[in-house]
Amino acid sequence: MTVRATRWVLPLAFTVLASLVGGTSRAPAADDVRPPTLVCVDGLLTRVVPRPGERLFRRRRWFCDVDGQANGVCTFGRRCRVCSECPIPSIRCHVTVPVPVGQEQQEGGVILACTSTSTPTPCGPTLTCDTATEVCVAREQGGPGLFYACEPVPAGCEADRSCRCAGASLCQPPSSTCEDSGPNSITCLCRLCA
Repeated sequence: MTVRATRWVLPLAFTVLASLVGGTSRAPAADDVRPPTLVCVDGLLTRVVPRPGERLFRRRRWFCDVDGQANGVCTFGRRCRVCSECPIPSIRCHVTVPVPVGQEQQEGGVILACTSTSTPTPCGPTLTCDTATEVCVAREQGGPGLFYACEPVPAGCEADRSCRCAGASLCQPPSSTCEDSGPNSITCLCRLCA
């Protein structure tokens, strides 16, 4: 008699326990996942580059602070075109989204965030660079790994810390190519060193 009662009580107890646990620790739903965040530094004109594991196609559409002015607002730009024949390099964008320093704004599938030049730039696992005066440079110089350094901003590149402006003076041989790694960060790669 007790065996028969236990056969019905145990499954019922496990069902109740599972529903209690399921209510408190459920797997995150698709709409619970936070979209990728694009961080720009006020006054720095750069192309937003994805970090490892982030979706490329959404991030590559955006430029950081297309006005290039340190005015308390990062003006994100999308569907942009660089004017190379202009006397001063400029960017024309079909879509601009202003985000004040210290704030975030969701735009489609991304979150746009703006920091000031007084916010330090993370550089590798241990360094932080002074965003106002330094650029984070990761160098591949043969052998495993990258070597990180905070380098002074090259003259004339205060508003554009990308490879297009800063790469020539910061990526010296044996580095052969430069890749933008984010706002105020570049990576100097040595293709022949591998």
